[in-house]
Amino acid sequence: MNKVLLVENNKEISEIIQFYLKDDYITCLAQSAEDALMMVDNTVYDVILLDILLPGIDGIEFCSQIREKVYCPIIFISCLNDEDTIVKGLNMGGDDYIVKPFKGPLLRAHIEANLRRSRVFRGESIIQANDLMLDQKTHMVKKGDEEILLSPTEYEILYHMMKNRGYLITFDDLYSAVWNQSSIGDVRTVFVHIHNLRKKIETDPSNPEFIITRHEGYIFPADF
Repeated sequence: MNKVLLVENNKEISEIIQFYLKDDYITCLAQSAEDALMMVDNTVYDVILLDILLPGIDGIEFCSQIREKVYCPIIFISCLNDEDTIVKGLNMGGDDYIVKPFKGPLLRAHIEANLRRSRVFRGESIIQANDLMLDQKTHMVKKGDEEILLSPTEYEILYHMMKNRGYLITFDDLYSAVWNQSSIGDVRTVFVHIHNLRKKIETDPSNPEFIITRHEGYIFPADF
């Protein structure tokens, strides 16, 4: 069974979430970011469910501290639903964001979608574009001789863009391909992840050569 780290200090909410997941996941509970930091140092988790309003270190700061140490998806679960908080959480390395309260089927659907993105393997191994290289077997991305650490969502976006070089990918199509569900017209998550991805792979993120914005979406040029 997949192992989930739930970082949540509200006892009632943590019990409800553990009940939602008990048939399909092994859920380990941390009631603070400090406890969770010790747990991720000693155990490999398949996904992390992370509240923001934690005592001491908050969830967003915790995410920024562990993002370079763990590859697994990080899903924020929070009662905060303002755009600034959502964008900040995704900018700090979060892969997804669910607003409380939510029901069990929705939570499980988000977990499964993120696990699919982080674990899917395809036949082709190396995809190359100029000095940018993506290895599908190892999930390694390199620019020149430098290895670039991507979150699972950033990796899947880059993979989808590189596999469809030369074709316009609309914002909605990119969301559907990576998140496996309709955007319902809300593609802010796509914008945030593309912004973060450009900072990692582009020499000049303000003048990108790999991920080019068009009016309806993005295009990864084919002439590499």
